[in-house]
Amino acid sequence: MTNVHETVASLADEILNDLAGSRTALIYAPNTIGKTRLAQYLKERDPDSVVLYNSFVEDVFTWDNERVVLKVNPASELLETIVTQGLDSAIIDNFQAFTSGRIEPRLDFESGEVGFGIHKGDDSSTDGIKISRAEESIFVWSVYYSVLSEAVETLRDNPELRSTPNYDQLTLAVIDDPVSSMDDVRIVSVALALAELVKRASELDLKFVIATHHALFFNVLFNSLRRRSDRAYVLAQSTAEGWTLAKQSKDAPFSYHLGIVKDIQKAISQNAIERVHFNQFRALLEKKANFLGHTGGWGELLVGPDASLMTKVLNLYSHDRFADIDTSAVAEEYKDAFKSEFQEFLKTFRWADAA
Repeated sequence: MTNVHETVASLADEILNDLAGSRTALIYAPNTIGKTRLAQYLKERDPDSVVLYNSFVEDVFTWDNERVVLKVNPASELLETIVTQGLDSAIIDNFQAFTSGRIEPRLDFESGEVGFGIHKGDDSSTDGIKISRAEESIFVWSVYYSVLSEAVETLRDNPELRSTPNYDQLTLAVIDDPVSSMDDVRIVSVALALAELVKRASELDLKFVIATHHALFFNVLFNSLRRRSDRAYVLAQSTAEGWTLAKQSKDAPFSYHLGIVKDIQKAISQNAIERVHFNQFRALLEKKANFLGHTGGWGELLVGPDASLMTKVLNLYSHDRFADIDTSAVAEEYKDAFKSEFQEFLKTFRWADAA
């Protein structure tokens, strides 16, 4: 029987209780379901023992367009760890491995700035490069990944021989969607590297909670971590009841989308459409587009009179990094367009639950 959780605390308790007999909890959930709240709660309930990656960690880094550098918050714990442990070379190596490119970060800890360039050792070298949003995401992930890798390798040492005691209390790594804005090749690269890190930590008292809305990232991790000591789930939320955490036995969590259709239809019938339903609809569109091989993306499947507006709204809501903690109401214009396009989608593509 699947438990229903009215609070994030109750949801976290189920995950942590399951982790007592496993090493990894891999969670699939669309945006706005509550991944950010869950990750933040796990960190806040035991700050010293949890190392967290989520959208708030990304805010440690801000792009300065005038100076063409990535600025780092000098008060960040990550920056302190990088300096103390001398991780600048590891960050550069990991960034270049994940990007498979020639762009090299240059870290200046005194100024709290990171510049990017292509350094060939001759007159054609270039500094002051404006990196893409995807490359920025990869750099931020490379920083976290380097710190986490250092923690794992340190904890693998005999306690008496460890270079630092800073990781001794660490028992949980919480990772919430590190692959935003990345293409599929880089998503696979990040997932495989993370899976190997989890395996290296298998003999430690260090557990992992990894949450994602990206099916490919889930798929790669699921197949790479396919052991009895790992758990996989699909996280869902009912506005009226709360969260459910269903165990997942397959590498693609798409059976979940049949439940999404019912949830959205219920919300429409009760005039209770919220942001979460927009992101659920986008998940349906992405699944169908992948299945049909639409190279132009999921937007091609919106064929009703409100297709243009709905495409803009779905992009707006899905790209809001803090959407799952935003309680703002949905405009009536958006609700009407949503109803129209959702019903058109069901009829056009003959979903079993179509109205």
